[in-house]
Amino acid sequence: MKPSNRRSFVIHLAAAGGAIACGRAVAAPKKFEESEPKAVSLGYKHDSAQVDKARFPKHTAAEKCNNCMAWLGKAGDPWAECDLTADRMVATGGWCSSYVKT
Repeated sequence: MKPSNRRSFVIHLAAAGGAIACGRAVAAPKKFEESEPKAVSLGYKHDSAQVDKARFPKHTAAEKCNNCMAWLGKAGDPWAECDLTADRMVATGGWCSSYVKT
């Protein structure tokens, strides 16, 4: 149905914008779980202190997701998206073997 006037057009435009916003809220990324195959292969841990020292001897306590180049969050975010995990969020204090200092 075509809007017959500017008022109808604005109403339809607002409704479409709301529908798009709702769609994005539903598609919010999930947390990256340590048990996922990709997480296991990367040695990902939610807590950097829990990293396997035998498997990753060069890991240091200062290395955390929130100071990695792949971190897409803001300061203070407890979880944020990561360039390496696509549609998953990683913990601010987490770590994986792809860590690169910012």
